[in-house]
Amino acid sequence: MRCVCYFLFLSSAMASGTLYTFPDNFRAFKALIAAQYSGADVKISPGFKFGETNKSKSFLEKFPLGKVPAFESASGDCLFESNAIAQYVSNAQLMGANSRDAAFVQQWINFADNEVLPASCTWVFPCLGIMQFNKQETEKAKEQVKKVLGVLNGHLSKRTFLVGERISQADISVACNLLLLYKHVLDPSFRAPYIHTNRWFTTLVNQPQFSAVIGPLKMCSKMAEFDSKKFAELHGQTAGSGKKEKQPKPAAKKKEKEAEPEEEEEEEEKPRESKDPFASFPKGTFNFDEFKREYSNKDTLTEALPYFWKNFDKENYSIWFCEYKYNDELAKIFMTSNLIRGMFQRLEKLNKNAFASMCIFGEDNKNTISGVWVWKGQQLAFELSPDWQIDYESYSWKKLDPDTEETKNLVKEYFAWEGNFNGKKFNQGKIFK
Repeated sequence: MRCVCYFLFLSSAMASGTLYTFPDNFRAFKALIAAQYSGADVKISPGFKFGETNKSKSFLEKFPLGKVPAFESASGDCLFESNAIAQYVSNAQLMGANSRDAAFVQQWINFADNEVLPASCTWVFPCLGIMQFNKQETEKAKEQVKKVLGVLNGHLSKRTFLVGERISQADISVACNLLLLYKHVLDPSFRAPYIHTNRWFTTLVNQPQFSAVIGPLKMCSKMAEFDSKKFAELHGQTAGSGKKEKQPKPAAKKKEKEAEPEEEEEEEEKPRESKDPFASFPKGTFNFDEFKREYSNKDTLTEALPYFWKNFDKENYSIWFCEYKYNDELAKIFMTSNLIRGMFQRLEKLNKNAFASMCIFGEDNKNTISGVWVWKGQQLAFELSPDWQIDYESYSWKKLDPDTEETKNLVKEYFAWEGNFNGKKFNQGKIFK
């Protein structure tokens, strides 16, 4: 039985075909992201028009329900239902390398469709004008969303991903069904209690395989509300009546819409007013700004490093070594470089109290990441703020003893970007300052 399952997964990894869908269909994203991981050749039908193509005789002969996404393989297989298509173009790693993992993957896929999706649609669709607003149902949906986010938060409190140590179809399917929520209604205050869920979700959508499909994702900064004007435009047009457009409410809603960018700016500014996570820490004697100037403007080996060790305050600052956990998932060097750059961007508010040198070793399709960090305090700095917890769990962390020769040599190599590096071939480095 094991051999048969492996053969099926191996075959699906070689899948190719055409996906019929409309733009930005989160259901279709499940298959498209899976294909990014498996290497399946999936192309979106360029001439597809929703409401026309899927009602045509030729389409209905292949897909009788007329639903999308729909997939036609190069060998002539025709599939509907997003999860089935995702499995067809997936591989063994995504669907579970053994029967136990496969069962858990299926559990979370069902969770995504049965527990997450109905509540998401009930809450978000009225905001997009797709459905009429029902206050009672929306409030029930909000409570259900809190429940599923809580379940995920508890499960992910000690895990990086939903099943096993790598991204699986469970992560892809649940994340895709959460997309509309995170984009439109889960504002900072609503999502704040779910630290581990937020970390997991943000980690996923910033993976190259996700961003290649969904593009850059802007998290909701102001909770969307029912848009009566949009609803009237969408459904009034279908009904052939212009009466709804004459109602006074849409005009008032337009004014709210025009003011929205300003409100979003205010929402984005709020985190800047939050308390500095390092405010209660002793000031210490090490001057980060001065060291960074030394490092940027002077020779690393002869001036910057001697300055560092002469002034380093080991009582109030610490040195850490990190290694990326999932090196076998790294591909092109430029993609690995972008992974580090994205991490640095998300840690921007940490740079006043930290310095790091992250290095890439190896070559395309065979590379690794490791680095040396220095920051204020003796604990993992990322745990001080939820905003800093997006990437750090993808790395293993080891606190270094500043008094040992091993640490001094490690700092020298990583700060200067030259040395033995335990036999690893240096490719390039990135500095966080």
